[in-house]
Amino acid sequence: MKVIHRLVYSALLLSAASSCKKDFLDEDTSGFLSPDNSYTTTAGFEAGLNGLYAYARLEFQTWNNDLFSQGATPQEALQVGTDIVTTKSNGPDGSLIPFAQYTLDNASSYVRNYWRFAYGLIGNANSIIYALDHHDIVWDDPANDPNRVRATALFFRAYGYRYLINLYGDVPWVEEISSDPRTDFTRTPRAEVVQHMIDDLKYASANLPENPDAIEDGKLTKWAALHYLAEDYLVARKPDSAIIAAKQVVESGYYTLNRERFGAEKDQGGDVFHDLFIEHNQNRKSGNRETIWAIQLEYNTQGGGDLYTDWSKRAWVPFYANVGGFTLADSLGGRGLGQIRPFDWWLNSYETTDIRNSEYNIKRNWYYNDPTSALYGQKVTITQQMINSGNLFPTTTKFFYGKTADNPAFEGNMKDRVKIRLAETYLLLAEAYLQQNNLPAAAQAVNEVRSRANASIVSPSAMNVDYLLDERARELIGEEMRRITLSRFGQQVFLDRVRTLNEQSRSLIQDYHVLWPIPQEVIDANSGAEFPQNPGYN
Repeated sequence: MKVIHRLVYSALLLSAASSCKKDFLDEDTSGFLSPDNSYTTTAGFEAGLNGLYAYARLEFQTWNNDLFSQGATPQEALQVGTDIVTTKSNGPDGSLIPFAQYTLDNASSYVRNYWRFAYGLIGNANSIIYALDHHDIVWDDPANDPNRVRATALFFRAYGYRYLINLYGDVPWVEEISSDPRTDFTRTPRAEVVQHMIDDLKYASANLPENPDAIEDGKLTKWAALHYLAEDYLVARKPDSAIIAAKQVVESGYYTLNRERFGAEKDQGGDVFHDLFIEHNQNRKSGNRETIWAIQLEYNTQGGGDLYTDWSKRAWVPFYANVGGFTLADSLGGRGLGQIRPFDWWLNSYETTDIRNSEYNIKRNWYYNDPTSALYGQKVTITQQMINSGNLFPTTTKFFYGKTADNPAFEGNMKDRVKIRLAETYLLLAEAYLQQNNLPAAAQAVNEVRSRANASIVSPSAMNVDYLLDERARELIGEEMRRITLSRFGQQVFLDRVRTLNEQSRSLIQDYHVLWPIPQEVIDANSGAEFPQNPGYN
């Protein structure tokens, strides 16, 4: 059976570009089949939904992946050049440097890859919707199955557009598939695309399962759709609607901020915030009542990850093994390369009582661990050269991972990856109240997060956009895609934050850099209609 690429929009997928040997949806991992041949039974639709989940996982896979292959960890490309991290300017992998130096152009690989990833996800979601509308299926559960299938496809369509509107601005809205390749797309205004995303997520929130205890790990619920619906209402500057959506999640009764130790290492040293990021603690069966959606990447499990999945560790963990007196160790995070390091403003923004600032959550002190070295057991005096080289620096421990028993090469970060947790929903709620200029309510929402962290209560008078973005960094560093967040807050906030807080990029960023360029291959392939480049990238 043929992969769905023959039915989707070749100009958007770059398949008309002569430099491509094959359409990028020719992915064995996506598992997408022709809707006319495969989406004819309920089992076929379930296979299609599983394919959507598998395709979404590709954004975390660095190697052996035709979308994001042999380059920097994809997620870290959305951190560098913002307000939270710097990247080293030398080393074996310099693929993050263009993001810090703002030298991306319309031929840059990641500019192309995120476009391909997003429209691939959208195209495959649309193929399922097409089949629902054109096939007569006898459903095992006529009252629910077709609605749930459509809701899942619509969720992932909106999820794909979440990347597109924040990275590229105006992009074609596509909700149909065509039997013939199209080359006449035009750019839909961002505001119009956002409204379509809202419509998709409203349907998804009304038709996805409600009870997270009644579904498999990693599957979607209405609460995940409502979380992103709240986010899209914020993009649309509709705070009243965002508040309604976010409050439905926080008041659902299914989720709560974990305030007691739980999970795999609850009887060992640590704290409840650290527990959130320990292997096997990302799903509800561990006692985690905070995760709303976790992408399943666990090592060597069916539908999970492998040695080359989620190399976030390689970015966030220092290249300590490059320093004499060190050897690779689980306790030090595994095989990090120190590609990025947090700025000092983030490190210094915590109160001493804040558990997010504890030794379990931020590693500031390093000790030589090679028992064959004369330095064994001594504390390292971290030099500026060590910091600049990425060899040693203080960093978050969220991505510390390296289990020699399972993975002797210390390759990937094979824990399930939480995409949505309740703490962020509270911060979205605070953002909505800020848009209303309701500072007391915004402070109350933030204080739900800060109280769990044992941080002091913020007063309404201190609440503003910068405080909220600082708090998001304290709570969500490395988890949120920071470029996506700053884009939502608007161009001026994006620019002000980078120019104020990013000493590496502040003199390089220009106003137009808030958006990426449109891949030139897309413009060239779209010969049937004008498809202008984003300003500044001619």
